[in-house]
Amino acid sequence: MLQESVEVRNEVVRRWFRSFEDDAAGFRDTLHPDLVWFPFEENLTPAHGIEGAMRNRNQWLEIWEEHRFDLEEVVEDGDNVVVLVHITARGRASGINVDFRFYAHFTVKGDKVIRIYDHEQRAAALEAAGLAE
Repeated sequence: MLQESVEVRNEVVRRWFRSFEDDAAGFRDTLHPDLVWFPFEENLTPAHGIEGAMRNRNQWLEIWEEHRFDLEEVVEDGDNVVVLVHITARGRASGINVDFRFYAHFTVKGDKVIRIYDHEQRAAALEAAGLAE
């Protein structure tokens, strides 16, 4: 489930989050064929292309019995968007509860997401996005 405490102005990134959980076709439509995604849950091992992103998404949805994304902060400038994501979830098989935050740096090309890099620290995410304060 997605909760938005802040507004994501970039239409593509907003659609990415809104379609992640229950709209596979809509999610796929946000992805650039040359996408590279460095997800934290895979120790930043890159997933390549639309199929790699779909695999990552599907694995995520299979692992958790329930989960919630809270978007708590957004810093964006054009095609670079950094979002503080707060995730709470319970494992499907383990029943373990998790609660963590990370900064997702999205790069958009045209009307598609072409790069996602998950950062632990705000400063590193903003610097990578060219948005350092």
